Amino acid sequence: MRVGLIEHPPWVIRANGEPRGVEVELVRQFANELGTTPEWHWGGAQQQMEALEHYGLDLVIGGFTSRSPWKDYVGFTAPYFEESIRVAAPPGTSVKTVKGVQVIAEDDWAASLLQEEGATVIRVNQIQSVTGPVAAADWRLQTLNVTNTDIELDRVKHVMAAPPGENGFIKRLDEFLHQKRPSLVSMLQQEASQNEIAR
Repeated sequence: MRVGLIEHPPWVIRANGEPRGVEVELVRQFANELGTTPEWHWGGAQQQMEALEHYGLDLVIGGFTSRSPWKDYVGFTAPYFEESIRVAAPPGTSVKTVKGVQVIAEDDWAASLLQEEGATVIRVNQIQSVTGPVAAADWRLQTLNVTNTDIELDRVKHVMAAPPGENGFIKRLDEFLHQKRPSLVSMLQQEASQNEIAR
């Protein structure tokens, strides 16, 4: 099975040339279920999606969401994971708005959403100790000593990409991903903690 990889932690991570990440692990398990092995191909989004569109690859992964502009050119699985970017704060801290407030963010997505809302972003490589408001994916916030506020910055649905018209393959992959839903949060949290150790 020819799998295109686009680096997008924690979904797809390039670790010394070897692929790692939540979607990489899911594809390994899916390939094993099909009785095959993944053949990994690294590249940029444009290159990988064009190869997929012309049947040069069987699957492309890289943390795609259902908003992807490629949805008109390739096939997407049904959304298999919903992720919310939220603002949280240490227990006992009240945050009603992020406008003019210093907020910690460890990824570009959360940082850009905060800037749109008028927050002063404190960009860090990794959230270690939280002394004020923080913005991150809901599954990431669960690993920190924080309380969610009512501020949700964004909500996305994750998908994987397959060649156009491969309905049987996508249906099989959808069924597999549906079975894996209960373990996705712990897989994401485990990957995030591995990244912290690697840093």
